[in-house]
Amino acid sequence: MKIKINEMPLSLSWIAAVTGGALYLNDLQEMPTVSYICTDSREADAKTLFCAIPGERVDGFDYIPAAAALGCRAVLSEKKPDGAVSSVVVEDTVVAMGKLAESYQAAYLPELFTVGVTGSVGKTTTKECIAAVLGVSENLFKKEGNHNSTVGMPLSVMEITHRHTAAVLEMGMSSFGEIAAMSKTVHPAVACITNIGTSHMEHLGSREGIAKAKLEILQGMKEGSTLLINGDEPLLSCAFDLCRAGRITCLRVSLCDPTADYYAFDIRHENGGMQFELMMPEQRRASLEIPAVGIHAVWAAAFAAAVGDLRGMRPPQILAGLRAYRPASMRQTVSMHDGITFIEDCYNAAPESMAAALSVLQLTAKGRMIAVLGDMKELGEESVVLHRQVGERVAALAEHGEIYLFAVGELGAEIAGEAAKHLPASHVYCFAEESPYLETVRALKAFLQPGDTVLFKASRAMTLEVISQALTVSE
Repeated sequence: MKIKINEMPLSLSWIAAVTGGALYLNDLQEMPTVSYICTDSREADAKTLFCAIPGERVDGFDYIPAAAALGCRAVLSEKKPDGAVSSVVVEDTVVAMGKLAESYQAAYLPELFTVGVTGSVGKTTTKECIAAVLGVSENLFKKEGNHNSTVGMPLSVMEITHRHTAAVLEMGMSSFGEIAAMSKTVHPAVACITNIGTSHMEHLGSREGIAKAKLEILQGMKEGSTLLINGDEPLLSCAFDLCRAGRITCLRVSLCDPTADYYAFDIRHENGGMQFELMMPEQRRASLEIPAVGIHAVWAAAFAAAVGDLRGMRPPQILAGLRAYRPASMRQTVSMHDGITFIEDCYNAAPESMAAALSVLQLTAKGRMIAVLGDMKELGEESVVLHRQVGERVAALAEHGEIYLFAVGELGAEIAGEAAKHLPASHVYCFAEESPYLETVRALKAFLQPGDTVLFKASRAMTLEVISQALTVSE
């Protein structure tokens, strides 16, 4: 990954000062300055700072000679390299990148309004909704794609310019400490915790552990900032005490509790999207809509409306922004081919997002419903049980019409096994062999007919879009 530093070139001495690193200059060079930053040695050159990140399988430090061979004169690393390259040596390269981005924002973007978004599922949808709303009145920075890690997010910050008035930044994690690090990098003025699910339970142990990790976002928030939480999630109720200690305002967004600060109600599926009423503080009311299907879309829109309201936007502006919302790639992208509706939602999956996707399938379909589902990763000891629960949800769709399941993968077989207990055998197909994609494509091509609606949903590692694309690309 390589980004352009958008304000001005940075000197290696400034980088050393803000990261607390030791500066080592090659005797033959003047003080290097850099206009780009990269984490891949193949993208390095004379104007690029190469950040040598140690990984589980490869160590970026070993690629410094390759970067130097391409003309790189400056590196950030955890050990002093040999040769002609100058370096800043730090204890932890990733931590240093966060400090660098934090100092960049403080020095060049002191007035920037930052929004941080985290949650087990729906982060990107919520980020995109917030960006659509704020984009009506702000010169907004929003990174395309998913750069929500302790490496990707700091690099994104370095791309922001003084012309931007606001930025929406997504914060993902797989272990404790990561959300805290990202929050301390950007110090969000408003932070959103969309929900607490089961993603990454393999690493965090329980939903309580996931909630604790998500609440780390408070660690970088300053006095006077605002935390928006899912008011229907009991595991987030402790946020009020944590916010009070830091003099941070905590507000609830809810679809169930009329006493919440932002309460969405009268929710309905109309005109290919979702419409709802939103009650806001001081009994203000707005009629809103979003061109996406499902309760998860209402959640994202409600959070986005709350952020817009906190920024001083009026309901007509918020509505205009929500109407401009478009889903990110592979997140419930709807297309039509040969009379068949395809819903591609292949970016990631957890039990909560599986349930949301199945509700979209039910709301969208006018004929047969076909769910092509695969493995959900990183669910820990409860993985088999959670996959079987998805199978139950698939079978429950039979109350609303004809439902057929095409399950892919080893854990997909658990979905199929449970669904088969409740559906006719002719409605459940399972492809659990090592390379199931070709057989799945063949079976679907023979099975699908005009009027069908097909959902594709699995964890990113399953690359289920391979099947979707094979069915939608014209021969």
